[in-house]
Amino acid sequence: MRAIFLIARREYLSYVATVGFWLSLLAVPVFAIIGGAIPALIEGSQPTRYYAVIDQTGQNLDEVIRINQRAERREQARRMLEVLVEGRGEAVTERALAAFDTDPDGLGGLDAALEEADMAGARGLVAPERADAVMVDAPGSTVETLRPYLTGDQTISTPEGERPLFAVFVIDEARDVPLSVTYLSANITARELRNDVVSTLRSHLREQAFIERGLSPDEIDEVLSLSPSVTTIDARPNAAENAEVTRADRAPFVVAIVLAFILWVAVFSVANMLLTSLVEEKGGKIIELLLSTARFYDILIGKLAGVAGVSATLFLIWGGVGTLLSVVGGAALQSFDPRIAELLGSVFDPVLLAAALFFFAAGYLMYGSIFLAMGSLCDTLQDAQTLMGPVIWTLMLPLLFLFFSLEASDSMLVRAASWVPLWTPFVMMARLPADPPLWEVLGASALMLVTMLLVLWGAAAVFRQGALRQADADTVRRWFKLGGKKKSA
Repeated sequence: MRAIFLIARREYLSYVATVGFWLSLLAVPVFAIIGGAIPALIEGSQPTRYYAVIDQTGQNLDEVIRINQRAERREQARRMLEVLVEGRGEAVTERALAAFDTDPDGLGGLDAALEEADMAGARGLVAPERADAVMVDAPGSTVETLRPYLTGDQTISTPEGERPLFAVFVIDEARDVPLSVTYLSANITARELRNDVVSTLRSHLREQAFIERGLSPDEIDEVLSLSPSVTTIDARPNAAENAEVTRADRAPFVVAIVLAFILWVAVFSVANMLLTSLVEEKGGKIIELLLSTARFYDILIGKLAGVAGVSATLFLIWGGVGTLLSVVGGAALQSFDPRIAELLGSVFDPVLLAAALFFFAAGYLMYGSIFLAMGSLCDTLQDAQTLMGPVIWTLMLPLLFLFFSLEASDSMLVRAASWVPLWTPFVMMARLPADPPLWEVLGASALMLVTMLLVLWGAAAVFRQGALRQADADTVRRWFKLGGKKKSA
């Protein structure tokens, strides 16, 4: 036991006592924050897109688009206001929305609505001052005259100064369809503005068709607003009678997918650490020194335990920071929406977290021992890379099932994949919130544990042969007839 402890401590400190370890530890939350903030940063840094509409039909369609754009911005602001004030009580919500609706055509009632909810400083959250797209007068009428403005060679005057023209819509009548729209832009990949304008014109055409059939504007609004009321009831055995499905009910499914992916990354990372360190030690003759003072079983177990300690350190720090941020941030967010507490409670489900620890331990022992066995056969990282191919592909395949398990956890293919022992830690983790049959969970887990023990036994045998230089990478190639050359006698 002393030899195992010393080897495990040496392996643990060889990673934890380095600057690179702490930099990588810090990098994960930093990149997670950056990754989450990037969409908002991109949206906020995107310049206002100035566009023009040339209506050759004489139906004032440019004004229709402008009015619809203003109405959509107002509706978005109202929805955001409703979300922000919903947690402050029904009476406050009604007063705030009533104040907002005093201006039915714009945002004139927004300030009064925010004052009713005691949120005067939240105007920027409800309705940003800068619009994403603004209609301007067309500086020309033909493609030749418009092209310099679209490419930036010439600019138009805007409240922000001189700016290039982002796009031009030319609307004309057509023979076989109600309208023909020609979209001109130098940015051929951005489609949001194009889709918004086309959607506005589509809605206008439908309203006109209703009017031609004798419906009034109020009747048109009533017809277009027709929609079924949908209530999703949780039919699982442990759910209350007629319990509606909430975001908190759906959260564990997303969390399980995220945890499964984190398990995959963690298992792959630590197993690769074992492989790299062993190859380097074997190349530096350190493994021979260890064999002179400890049994190869002690070395194998000590290395697995040491790197497992590194993983435990990472999880404890990340988990502690995540819990602290959730408690502090959740308390702040709960003042806006009391349902945040319920959502956070479902995210930090102790059953899911315990399952994640169990599956990580099993997956780590399986893949870690496999990578250690491969490392013992290789003298260089290049030799290791030639053997890693099948293992990498085996480890990559579960990712394909993770992407589909959220919508198709009951698929026969996903269920079958969760029974593949090397994939069970990841696929079964993703299936858990869907309450798979207990016999499947226990059966797949038992098969995984049996496979884990067999892999450990086989890896120990291979590790012994490789550490004693009785087998190498060429030996494996000959086993699988991959073209390895026989050693000369």
